[in-house]
Amino acid sequence: MNFYEQKTHDAVARLSALLDLPPIEPDGCYSDGECFDPWDMFPSLYDPYSSEFDDLAIAVLEDVINRSYLRVDLAGEMFREMLCTSGLCEYGTSPRTCWAETAFAPLLPKLIERWREYAAIRWST
Repeated sequence: MNFYEQKTHDAVARLSALLDLPPIEPDGCYSDGECFDPWDMFPSLYDPYSSEFDDLAIAVLEDVINRSYLRVDLAGEMFREMLCTSGLCEYGTSPRTCWAETAFAPLLPKLIERWREYAAIRWST
Protein backbone atom coordinates (compact mmCIF):
# COMPACT_ATOMS: atom_id res chain seq x y z
CA MET A 1 0.00 0.00 0.00
CA ASN A 2 1.49 3.34 -0.99
CA PHE A 3 1.44 6.51 1.15
CA TYR A 4 -1.79 7.91 -0.31
CA GLU A 5 -3.64 4.60 -0.09
CA GLN A 6 -2.54 4.26 3.54
CA LYS A 7 -3.68 7.81 4.28
CA THR A 8 -7.12 7.09 2.83
CA HIS A 9 -7.32 3.76 4.61
CA ASP A 10 -6.51 5.40 7.96
CA ALA A 11 -8.98 8.27 7.40
CA VAL A 12 -11.81 5.90 6.42
CA ALA A 13 -11.07 3.67 9.42
CA ARG A 14 -11.17 6.69 11.76
CA LEU A 15 -14.45 7.85 10.19
CA SER A 16 -16.00 4.36 10.38
CA ALA A 17 -15.18 4.20 14.09
CA LEU A 18 -16.72 7.65 14.62
CA LEU A 19 -19.90 6.67 12.78
CA ASP A 20 -20.31 3.72 15.15
CA LEU A 21 -20.42 6.00 18.20
CA PRO A 22 -23.75 7.06 19.74
CA PRO A 23 -25.05 10.59 19.13
CA ILE A 24 -24.10 13.41 21.45
CA GLU A 25 -26.40 14.13 24.36
CA PRO A 26 -28.08 17.52 24.65
CA ASP A 27 -26.46 17.92 28.08
CA GLY A 28 -22.99 18.02 26.53
CA CYS A 29 -21.01 14.97 25.46
CA TYR A 30 -18.49 16.77 23.28
CA SER A 31 -15.12 15.62 21.91
CA ASP A 32 -14.50 13.07 24.60
CA GLY A 33 -14.39 10.13 22.23
CA GLU A 34 -17.54 8.58 23.66
CA CYS A 35 -20.06 10.23 21.31
CA PHE A 36 -20.18 11.03 17.61
CA ASP A 37 -18.43 14.32 16.88
CA PRO A 38 -17.69 14.75 13.16
CA TRP A 39 -14.89 17.22 13.89
CA ASP A 40 -12.91 14.33 15.39
CA MET A 41 -12.18 13.30 11.77
CA PHE A 42 -9.68 16.14 11.79
CA PRO A 43 -7.36 15.57 14.77
CA SER A 44 -5.88 19.07 14.66
CA LEU A 45 -9.27 20.79 15.18
CA TYR A 46 -11.37 21.43 18.25
CA ASP A 47 -15.13 21.76 18.21
CA PRO A 48 -16.22 24.93 16.41
CA TYR A 49 -17.90 27.76 18.28
CA SER A 50 -20.52 28.48 15.65
CA SER A 51 -23.20 26.50 13.86
CA GLU A 52 -21.93 28.03 10.62
CA PHE A 53 -19.01 25.56 10.68
CA ASP A 54 -21.41 22.63 10.67
CA ASP A 55 -23.63 24.23 8.02
CA LEU A 56 -20.55 24.70 5.83
CA ALA A 57 -19.34 21.13 6.31
CA ILE A 58 -22.75 19.66 5.48
CA ALA A 59 -23.09 21.85 2.37
CA VAL A 60 -19.65 20.83 1.08
CA LEU A 61 -20.30 17.15 1.81
CA GLU A 62 -23.55 17.43 -0.14
CA ASP A 63 -21.56 18.96 -3.00
CA VAL A 64 -19.15 16.01 -2.85
CA ILE A 65 -21.91 13.39 -2.85
CA ASN A 66 -23.78 15.19 -5.67
CA ARG A 67 -20.59 15.93 -7.61
CA SER A 68 -21.65 19.55 -7.64
CA TYR A 69 -19.82 22.78 -6.86
CA LEU A 70 -22.33 25.09 -5.19
CA ARG A 71 -20.40 26.22 -2.13
CA VAL A 72 -17.79 28.34 -3.94
CA ASP A 73 -16.65 30.70 -1.18
CA LEU A 74 -13.27 30.55 0.54
CA ALA A 75 -14.69 28.64 3.51
CA GLY A 76 -16.00 25.95 1.16
CA GLU A 77 -12.63 25.74 -0.56
CA MET A 78 -10.87 25.39 2.79
CA PHE A 79 -13.16 22.57 3.90
CA ARG A 80 -12.61 20.78 0.58
CA GLU A 81 -8.89 21.15 1.20
CA MET A 82 -9.34 19.53 4.62
CA LEU A 83 -11.20 16.61 3.06
CA CYS A 84 -8.51 16.15 0.42
CA THR A 85 -5.51 16.48 2.72
CA SER A 86 -7.10 14.07 5.19
CA GLY A 87 -7.28 11.38 2.50
CA LEU A 88 -11.08 11.22 2.26
CA CYS A 89 -11.27 13.01 -1.07
CA GLU A 90 -9.03 13.63 -4.04
CA TYR A 91 -8.74 16.69 -6.22
CA GLY A 92 -10.64 16.88 -9.46
CA THR A 93 -9.57 18.96 -12.40
CA SER A 94 -12.38 20.91 -14.02
CA PRO A 95 -13.85 22.40 -11.94
CA ARG A 96 -11.05 22.18 -9.40
CA THR A 97 -13.00 20.59 -6.60
CA CYS A 98 -12.74 17.34 -4.72
CA TRP A 99 -14.21 13.90 -5.29
CA ALA A 100 -14.84 11.22 -2.71
CA GLU A 101 -12.23 8.49 -2.55
CA THR A 102 -13.72 5.09 -3.45
CA ALA A 103 -13.64 3.88 0.16
CA PHE A 104 -15.16 7.14 1.46
CA ALA A 105 -18.06 7.42 -1.00
CA PRO A 106 -20.26 4.73 0.62
CA LEU A 107 -19.90 6.44 4.01
CA LEU A 108 -21.00 9.87 2.77
CA PRO A 109 -24.80 9.45 3.14
CA LYS A 110 -24.45 8.21 6.72
CA LEU A 111 -21.90 10.93 7.53
CA ILE A 112 -24.22 13.67 6.25
CA GLU A 113 -27.16 12.22 8.17
CA ARG A 114 -25.16 11.91 11.40
CA TRP A 115 -23.65 15.40 10.96
CA ARG A 116 -27.13 16.91 10.58
CA GLU A 117 -28.22 15.08 13.72
CA TYR A 118 -25.11 16.28 15.55
CA ALA A 119 -25.65 19.91 14.51
CA ALA A 120 -29.32 19.85 15.49
CA ILE A 121 -28.44 18.64 18.98
CA ARG A 122 -25.28 20.74 19.35
CA TRP A 123 -26.90 24.04 18.46
CA SER A 124 -30.36 23.48 19.98
CA THR A 125 -29.32 24.95 23.33
